Amino acid sequence: MLYEELGGHATVERLVQCFYDRVYEDDVLRPLFPPDRTHVEHAQIKFLTQLTGGPKQYDSYDPRLNLAMIHRLLPIQHTHALRWIELMTLTIKETVPDPYARDRLTERLQIGAANVLRICEAHQSE
Repeated sequence: MLYEELGGHATVERLVQCFYDRVYEDDVLRPLFPPDRTHVEHAQIKFLTQLTGGPKQYDSYDPRLNLAMIHRLLPIQHTHALRWIELMTLTIKETVPDPYARDRLTERLQIGAANVLRICEAHQSE
């Protein structure tokens, strides 16, 4: 399972913390995020745990936790998506020791970023 190949909870937590250290210093992405990053980091840990097959984080399906629902009202543009995946890829390379696990996680997140961008752009054009 990818979750274990990444290094489990400790690696996911470290990845998220390092990633948001970058995001909150980044001129392109910082304006999209709330001042308090605690909730954002917690949600990202849950998301990555679920995405990679880790322990179940949610008791039941909640549509508010859907990527589309979370991001659809944000003014996310192509530049934001590219920068997000750039910073995430860099952070994955620095925090995940296994190259195969790094590649698999990066690929999944690139697909997710493309989907979020598509949903945001569609919502903005309505």
